[in-house]
Amino acid sequence: MADQSEVAYCGLFCGDCVIRKGRLAALSLDLLDRMRTPEFQKLAEGLPELKPELFDALREYPTCCCVLEAMSHLDCEKVCKAGGGSAACPIRGCCQAKGAEGCWSCGQFETCETLSWLNPVHQDAHRRNIRMIREQGMDEFLKGEKHW
Repeated sequence: MADQSEVAYCGLFCGDCVIRKGRLAALSLDLLDRMRTPEFQKLAEGLPELKPELFDALREYPTCCCVLEAMSHLDCEKVCKAGGGSAACPIRGCCQAKGAEGCWSCGQFETCETLSWLNPVHQDAHRRNIRMIREQGMDEFLKGEKHW
């Protein structure tokens, strides 16, 4: 069974998070380091000229480096309740101020604007998880499929 300590204040299950499950940050940084070598830079500049049908996308080499740089920051070793996650998360502060274990303890979660902070990434997954926790209890929620 999944561990309750992996449930964030917002109802998301951190154990399913692609950032925590994978090694995206480390892999991105490793690839970025390899791509920033003078040898690869020469390849990125020259190959589109030699064989454009295969390597024309290498013209986007600088953009790719920017993307990898951003991905190198996708690193989260701890759940928010243990001090991990985003320092900018307003949900953690709200729950801590209320002394709540999570948003499922609050009757206003359905209309809560603070929870809307997660919508750009998670749409309504966190609210669906909160509903499941409220309806089934934490133990049953942990046994079932969680939304992310």
